[in-house]
Amino acid sequence: MKSNSLCIIIPVYNNPNTIAQVVNEVMGYSIPLIVVDDGSERDVASLIGEGVTMVTHETNHGKGVALRSGATKAYEMGYKFCLTMDGDAQHFAEDIPKFLEKFSSDENELIIGVRDFEQCNPPKSSVIGRRIGNFWVWVESGVWVSDTQTGFRLYPVDFLRYPSSTTRYEFEIENLVRFLWSGGKVSEVSVKTVYDESRITHFDKLKDNFYMTVLHTKLVLQRIFLFRGILKHNGERLA
Repeated sequence: MKSNSLCIIIPVYNNPNTIAQVVNEVMGYSIPLIVVDDGSERDVASLIGEGVTMVTHETNHGKGVALRSGATKAYEMGYKFCLTMDGDAQHFAEDIPKFLEKFSSDENELIIGVRDFEQCNPPKSSVIGRRIGNFWVWVESGVWVSDTQTGFRLYPVDFLRYPSSTTRYEFEIENLVRFLWSGGKVSEVSVKTVYDESRITHFDKLKDNFYMTVLHTKLVLQRIFLFRGILKHNGERLA
C-alpha cells in the first residue's frame, strides 16, 4: 500500500561511493525522498541529481540529529509517516514493498525491518550487539523486538521528531523504547542486509557502545522508578 502521507528519509555522512546508488534504487518506487546530508566532506546534492528534497547540515551532528532533521522537514511538507534507510547501501530498496504491505496509516504503529543475519556474514560484534540490545529493550519495555538496532524502519513522523538528548546511533534505541512506553505497537518484516569490506560505517565501537550503555542504564532506572510516565508521548502533536 502506498500513501501520499508517506516519504522516505535517508541520513548520510561521508558515503560518496554508495549514496547515488541507494537514491537511484529508492527513486524507482515513486515515493517522495528526503536526504539529510549530515556535514559530509563532499557535497551530497551534487552526487544524487534532481527530484530529491535535501536537508544539509554544515557540520556533522550524528545520526540521531540527522533523523530528527529529516522528520522535521517531512512534517513541514505534510507527511505523517516516513520510512528510514541508511545511505551506506546496507539496506536493499527491493525490501520497501514489504513495509508498504504492512503499512496501514496507523499512527500508533512502528514497522521494524529485521535484518536477516542467516543470509549474510555479519561481524560477530553486530550479532552480539543486537542480542544485547534486544535484551535490554525487553527489560526496559516488556516487549520483545527482534532487531532493536536496525535503521530500516517505518515511523510516524511526529514520534521520530520527538525531542531527545541522544544524538548518535543510540537515538534509535531511545526512540523505540519511548514509543513502546507510549503504548505503541511494533510490527516486523524480514529484510536483507549486506556486510563487506567496502562498506563505510561511522559506528565507533568504543564511543557508541559506551553511549548505548549509558542510555540503557538511564532507561532501566526510569522504568524502575516509574519515571516513564512523564515521558509518554500520549499521541500529542508537537508544535
